[in-house]
Amino acid sequence: MIGRESHGPTAGARAFTLWTLRWGAWLWAAALVLAVPATWRTAELYSKLRSELEQLLPRNAPSVRAIDELRERLPSLQYLGVIVDFGRDENLQPAERMLDDLAARLRRYPPDLVKAVRTGDAVERQFIEHHAPLYMDVADLITIRDRIEARRDWEAEKETGSLLDDEPPPPLDLDDIQHKYDTRFAGSRRFDGDHFANKEEHCALILIQAGEFVTGGRGKVLFDRVQADLSALHPDSYASGMRVGFTGDIAINVEETSALVADLSLSSILVILFVVGAIFFYYQWWKSVFVLLPPLLLATTFAFALASLPPFRVDELNSNTAFLGSIIVGNGINFGIVLFARYAEARRLDIDVRESLVLAVWGSRTGTLSAALAAGVSYASLALTDFRGFQQFGFIGGIGMLLSWLLAFLLMPPLAAWVDRGPVPQKRSAIMNGIAAWTCRNRKPVVAAACALAALSVWEVRSFGPDQVETDFSKLRRADTWRTGEGYWGRRMDTLLNTYVTPTVVLAGAAPQAEAIGRLLKAQEKEPPLDRMVASVRTLDDVVPADQAPKMEMAAQIQDDLTPRVRASLSADQRKLVERWFGAAPLTPIGASTVPDTLMAGLRERDGTVGKTVLVYPRPGRSLWLGPRLIDFVSRLRAAAASVPGRAARVAGSLALSADILVSLRRDGVLASAAAFFGVVVVVIALLRRSRTTILVTGSLLLGVLWLTAAMMILRIKINFANFIAFPITFGIGVDYSVNVASRWTLDRGHSMADAVRTTGGAVTLCSMTTIIGYSSLLLAENRALFYFGLLAVLGEISCLSTAVVVMPAFVEWATPARGGKEGIPSLDPS
Repeated sequence: MIGRESHGPTAGARAFTLWTLRWGAWLWAAALVLAVPATWRTAELYSKLRSELEQLLPRNAPSVRAIDELRERLPSLQYLGVIVDFGRDENLQPAERMLDDLAARLRRYPPDLVKAVRTGDAVERQFIEHHAPLYMDVADLITIRDRIEARRDWEAEKETGSLLDDEPPPPLDLDDIQHKYDTRFAGSRRFDGDHFANKEEHCALILIQAGEFVTGGRGKVLFDRVQADLSALHPDSYASGMRVGFTGDIAINVEETSALVADLSLSSILVILFVVGAIFFYYQWWKSVFVLLPPLLLATTFAFALASLPPFRVDELNSNTAFLGSIIVGNGINFGIVLFARYAEARRLDIDVRESLVLAVWGSRTGTLSAALAAGVSYASLALTDFRGFQQFGFIGGIGMLLSWLLAFLLMPPLAAWVDRGPVPQKRSAIMNGIAAWTCRNRKPVVAAACALAALSVWEVRSFGPDQVETDFSKLRRADTWRTGEGYWGRRMDTLLNTYVTPTVVLAGAAPQAEAIGRLLKAQEKEPPLDRMVASVRTLDDVVPADQAPKMEMAAQIQDDLTPRVRASLSADQRKLVERWFGAAPLTPIGASTVPDTLMAGLRERDGTVGKTVLVYPRPGRSLWLGPRLIDFVSRLRAAAASVPGRAARVAGSLALSADILVSLRRDGVLASAAAFFGVVVVVIALLRRSRTTILVTGSLLLGVLWLTAAMMILRIKINFANFIAFPITFGIGVDYSVNVASRWTLDRGHSMADAVRTTGGAVTLCSMTTIIGYSSLLLAENRALFYFGLLAVLGEISCLSTAVVVMPAFVEWATPARGGKEGIPSLDPS
């Protein structure tokens, strides 16, 4: 306790404290003035909350550069799907009518919002069937001509009587060719009629192509407008029991962003309420809330505002940084808690306000500064990575930790002096006294249990490796998406269409280069593993066919060969087929300007040029959610693109973004973790001066992290692009607790570690509780990536707190000669 300290406050600590009291009004005035633009800037950042994957990667990542080029060169390839589960067969037509009525409304939207609306594929099928010979291979046209000519000649010989006896008619079977082109033109078409509808699946669909690439709030504008028009139609008035859902790229972004906003609002409220409750419960003094919270809230606001300025330039928040406000509040309050705990302790000894503040600043400065620098270093380690989600988290969090410490020591002393005008209530909680006494009594069993748990943890983590990285992206979306959200409806749409709506695009520099890449990919799509992952590859030749002149000549010959007698000899199905392919109307050549826009989507660029892209449509399935297969898929596309001479072709799309995130996580995760750990150790050594206290603090941290890793593996929690952050942050925040307990023990001249737990241990536990509150708010998040971050961080807090207030004190009490008792090991002096 303070009374037992054999040395008093330094002159520097006294001078600093008195300076803050003298200039407190000016310090607070300056802080409040600066808070106005800082609050405005922070609010602006939160208004630009983005959930797209590209926000997590650096701007120079291959997939991000490809997305930027895609948006510069092409009109939008983003879709919003409205899908109806009509339940019963008899509801098919009412569902189609409703979607037709919705389409009529959607086509009145401005072109920059909606480019095209499709309720089916009738227009595209009719165009292709009308020009069917032009889309066939010349060799197949020759085969058809030869079969028809053979039948024509047989019919002619039969009519003239020149046939040999019993010579059968040559078969005129076109089934093999029909199957080939039905598959090529329509794929695995599963529609009943001209609408995107299927009775077996009880689903009908409308596809809305965005006019421009929509990001941030613009996607929600389109989504909300479509939703409002759909509600105005009253789906139940068409048929009862129909269910409507939304799917596609735009629906995913809106769903994930809405979940972030909802989770963020709830977590912010809960964090503030529970932090206030924890502070009041611990201090039993309502004024403590008014002293602790204002500087902390200012520090949090200033952190976001400063991070938005050069050189950091954080201009948008992403799924990793959205919850940093709650986390900074939960972490940053630690320094103020320790400072105020020392102040309250002095005041309860009837020391006056001014001297109590001097004692508090002197007694807490080293431990809290060590903790702030360690936390700042752990956050800053994330800024060393190329992963933008980590970088921005590191910038904002690191600034937040340092500002929380600085403003606590600048603004809390004058604030405490202003509000502390009455008696200080005595603290009634005896929890830490009980923990300290129990730990001292049971020091040997505690040390033995800790050693046993450490051994078991080492055994558990022996297999820790790359397999601990979460590679299944389906587990990282919001929890309810697979039951009622876009994930559920997206699977229904994938089953209906049997392909993804949005292709992965290979952006070539010239048309011949794109043609060569397309030919290579079309050859590879028939080979494993691409045969399971690619539904189709489309280039300009698939839409505007080559060799049209010889095909037209061949088609004209076939039309001439289809004499009335030949037609009469065909079955009804065969006649219908040749009428579809070789009607009486003469063929006309087609070009990019005459092809329906929906067939040219992704092939015509903004400047009007065509043919410089290759569209790869993935096959729906689990493969593209799994990291290794996803990385292999994207790597093969990039290898094919790179193998063709010309300007380096880029692979653009969400699959490429996901692959780059996994690669970046594996690369940057090791770097950030190592930098955080060594940075924290350097800070501890620098401030605690290589004393045995440093060994205690470092050992306590290592043990806590070991337990955390073992718990993670036992609970089968895998590392993802969000919860990985928990490891570097645990290094910085977790060391806070052992540093403050050990620093108090050092200030007491190593008198008793149990006394340090009775005094500072309570504040440290409150620090951990507020931090756990900040992290626990993430356990309410619908986003699974953030949920696992919160869970891992809470486990880290519990582990590091346990080692700081139980294991480390038990070890010191066991290792230090007991007064009047037996010795453990040679004396463990703090110096």
